Amino acid sequence: MLETIIKALKKGLSTQGGAPMSEEAKRLAAAALLVEAARRDDDFADSEKAAIRNILSRHFQLDDADAAALLELAVSRQKIGMGEWIFTKAISDGFTMDERKNVVKMLWEVALSDGLVHKLEATMIHQLGKEIGLSPADVEAAQKA
Repeated sequence: MLETIIKALKKGLSTQGGAPMSEEAKRLAAAALLVEAARRDDDFADSEKAAIRNILSRHFQLDDADAAALLELAVSRQKIGMGEWIFTKAISDGFTMDERKNVVKMLWEVALSDGLVHKLEATMIHQLGKEIGLSPADVEAAQKA
């Protein structure tokens, strides 16, 4: 799977000439934002990494090894300059409305994985929701889902 994701990255995260974004690129964009959310409170703990692997596995039907590889790739790709903006734009341009709502649900899961939502995490999720075209009500509904 890792090779497939790398090939998707070489093609770019955004849609090309109206072509739909690949599933691999979508997974990476979502995973990178989950990593960003977990890092927002300056504590990217092993429990949060485990939560992200579990979320990726469950939401994208990946086995443990593929979810771990996707997380590792997301961590390395998320560190690039303007990484959050690149992945946010990819989600805004390449995801359906339901897929965007699903990403926000996953972000809330990560934020809640350590038992409490840090103010910076909540702010990031609300801002991301706005940037990808969700209403405040959609973001709040995703938190309760």
